[in-house]
Amino acid sequence: MPEPEPSQDAALFLCITFFPSERLATAVLRLVSSFCGMVLDDANVSSRFYMAAHELAENITKYSAGPRVSLELALEEHESSYVMKIRARNEASPERLREVERRLLELKTASDPVKHYDDLICETAMVEGVSGLGLARVRAEGGLDVDYKIEGNELTIIAHAPVGRWRVDEQLKG
Repeated sequence: MPEPEPSQDAALFLCITFFPSERLATAVLRLVSSFCGMVLDDANVSSRFYMAAHELAENITKYSAGPRVSLELALEEHESSYVMKIRARNEASPERLREVERRLLELKTASDPVKHYDDLICETAMVEGVSGLGLARVRAEGGLDVDYKIEGNELTIIAHAPVGRWRVDEQLKG
């Protein structure tokens, strides 16, 4: 897994690499919650990003085929506006990569994210084991866009959305 680097536009950047375990993911999510609460000026926006981080952390730990996973948060400035991004990375088996790519492509191309989510709920209601709803939830309930990249056996999923306000340096001090 390559070392993450913040983009040139990153005003704030946090990266956590850890062993794929539920206990570590829970600890990482506490840090993400604190980060979002401290940085984002809107509790609703903060909770949407926390929910996305929760879904992504659950997926990368549950489906990892490698020894490490990572979760990154970046607040990037683009032409005087800000975008919050959450990147999740793991290694996965070829079968898992094909399945997740199919699901992510459907999710990205869905013209109505809420209808897509509702359809998935109906389709998976009677399926035991894997619901596959987490990423659709991020887009439908969280209102975040979801992108992905597959390089070799590494999967990167990015959930992102513009954020109107964030607590600038003066407010973060102290």
